[in-house]
Amino acid sequence: MMTHIAYLASTLAPLLFTACAQQDAGSTPGADELAGESSADGDKADGNALQDTFGIYTAQKIGAFNCNNINNCTHVDLALAGKSTTACLGGAKAATCSVHTLDFSKLALSDAKTNKLMDALQASAATPEIGPQLLVRGKFQNNVDWITFQVTEVWMAQMAEGVTDGTFVMMRDNGRRCITAPCETINENRVNSTRSLDIDGLDFPSEMSSSLQNTLTTATAKADGLIVVGDRSHGKMSGQTTTLRTVNQAFVVVK
Repeated sequence: MMTHIAYLASTLAPLLFTACAQQDAGSTPGADELAGESSADGDKADGNALQDTFGIYTAQKIGAFNCNNINNCTHVDLALAGKSTTACLGGAKAATCSVHTLDFSKLALSDAKTNKLMDALQASAATPEIGPQLLVRGKFQNNVDWITFQVTEVWMAQMAEGVTDGTFVMMRDNGRRCITAPCETINENRVNSTRSLDIDGLDFPSEMSSSLQNTLTTATAKADGLIVVGDRSHGKMSGQTTTLRTVNQAFVVVK
């Protein structure tokens, strides 16, 4: 049950989620305006949009076996998040595109961060029902003997018990500030789509720790944003109905 609702502070407060703006008021499900594919999604980013969500793939390892030579023993399925088909190397379309491995070398990450990414990828194979644990942007590469995916951006799942059921949206602070609450201060943009909506806040699972809630809400104030998989819900604040996004899973960029 979603009960912890976080709203962004008003104009007169700093760009932070504050304790007084977080309410344990409960919420109710609603119709999700951004759910499902639509002819309005477009095929490239809108130059006037707050954020570019195109070219973001889910990455899920297939087969739990993990051996020493990663180039010979992996099989990763990539799919455009929120899309029913994906263009693979060469242009053929399929539900998913298989690659041998993900190449993180262009990101110049520390060994510790790279190992965390690989652990998350392995977890998606060991327990497939949790869904993909990584989202990636980049390009397919033909390495003669196999196809790899060179990663230019990567987001990692933050919720061990989360699920990737719902709508994939990128969430960022839209800069709006109000004197009175509620205030639609978060822009959510459907991933791989031009469709977006300004909403009031995040609807967290009741069991989520306050530290993780703070991590996720802080991410919305950063340029990279926060990618959430969830559904529409509505709460109440100052006697008014608010528009929220449930947090079934959340992905934070890794740098």
